[in-house]
Amino acid sequence: MPDELPRIALYADLACPYAYIAAYRLRKLRDAYRGRVIVEHKCLSLEYVNRQPTPKPTLDSEIPILMLQQPDLPWQPWHAPLWQWPVTIWPAFEAVKCAERQSAERAGDLAWAIRTAFFVESRCISMRDVLLELAAQVGLELSRFTADFDSGQAKPQVIAEAREGWEQLKVAGSPTFVLPSGRQLSNLGLPEVEVDERQHARVTGLRPAPCSGDDCLALYRQMIDEAAMGA
Repeated sequence: MPDELPRIALYADLACPYAYIAAYRLRKLRDAYRGRVIVEHKCLSLEYVNRQPTPKPTLDSEIPILMLQQPDLPWQPWHAPLWQWPVTIWPAFEAVKCAERQSAERAGDLAWAIRTAFFVESRCISMRDVLLELAAQVGLELSRFTADFDSGQAKPQVIAEAREGWEQLKVAGSPTFVLPSGRQLSNLGLPEVEVDERQHARVTGLRPAPCSGDDCLALYRQMIDEAAMGA
């Protein structure tokens, strides 16, 4: 039964480019882990801990460097009007939690659709109409999703998961995988780009990744195998 499968919790922000790469690599292995583990998409809100919207200048500096790590990952620089930049990712998190009420797999599909809407299509993922369109696109039962989303009942869960990640588990950042054993894996197969926001988001350092592209999938396979064995 799916509910009895081991679970990997992915604590990540939906507008985090590091998490975008991690989610892409996971999706490449979906067939490998289907029926072996369940991936739960946890709401590690950066705006909750940073107390500010996602800073566009920082992402503009990080993304071109990070995308070199996974050349086949679709992305485009932000090309919508600046006033359409999402000031909050909170509604998108709530949408994923509403999708999760239908199934964990549909929640993952919606989280991916939200990420591609942001990183590829430059859509304002704060907007209700955008989220409803994406929900329909990934095959969610729309009347149920809309009722859940409009009720606001998912918001306490989003807050609880942000607190759980940042304050209880004290994860290192987005993305962090938490295995059934409790072991945490942060920035798996990813570099770390240092950006000084006081200097117009200038890149000041780079810690290279241990791998690049699909070579990094071996790390994800090892993680899945460890979770599946209940280590």
